[in-house]
Amino acid sequence: MLKAEERASYIERLEELRKSKVLIYFSYTPLDDSILVPLYKQLKEIGHTQKIDLVLHSYGGAVDTPYKVVMLIREFCEEFAVIVPFVAKSAASMLVLGADEVVMGPISELGPIDPLVKHPTYKDVLVPVQAVWHCLDFFQRSIVNSNNPEVSSMIAAQMLSKLDPWLIGDYEKTIKASRQYAETLLSLYMLKDNPEKIQIVTHALTEGYYSHGYPIGRREAKELGIKVTEAHGEMWDVIWNLYLGYEKLFKEKDNEEQQKD
Repeated sequence: MLKAEERASYIERLEELRKSKVLIYFSYTPLDDSILVPLYKQLKEIGHTQKIDLVLHSYGGAVDTPYKVVMLIREFCEEFAVIVPFVAKSAASMLVLGADEVVMGPISELGPIDPLVKHPTYKDVLVPVQAVWHCLDFFQRSIVNSNNPEVSSMIAAQMLSKLDPWLIGDYEKTIKASRQYAETLLSLYMLKDNPEKIQIVTHALTEGYYSHGYPIGRREAKELGIKVTEAHGEMWDVIWNLYLGYEKLFKEKDNEEQQKD
């Protein structure tokens, strides 16, 4: 495992190569507003600077948080980039849209914007909002296309009776909000000089993929219109070694927690 001094050394070298101040967000838990206060404290310590790079590893989270993170970081810099060593999915991909560029390597992945919401019956479980919406769409199509719509309606009614109507409305709002945030971030930052691409990229990321985990690599991201900087040579080695160091750190912490239990 990389020791703290070694991780600090890699961060320092990355800052030299990128001529930036580097922040790290590495998490296997959903991205939410709990990040904001620690992030603000770190930004205050750095102070206003020309360029900030966020090394980001996240599988996504709440729909509102990425916008808040982007706006907060941009209070402290003139240029903002996201560095993705491995994975920045769903809500984390939305965060990328608020950057001026995204730095990616050969294994780096973005993904469709599909924020997490509460499960309709198991409230402590988070599920991709599109999964719920496709389920409701499936029921609707089953009733319309069924040879026996009465039976289909009865089955669907039993399922829908378990759903909170307020939650269903919240799901629709979350889908609309993800589109709105994507358009806003793209128009303000990533695609401010290419407004004709904003609707294309927004549609692709919010509606163009059926799999929540679909891997959008750097080539496909470029083809979509996202500003991708490819990391090569020493820069990529530093980024990847940082990722491996944090991954090992988290695994060891998990093992320690399991041993306590």
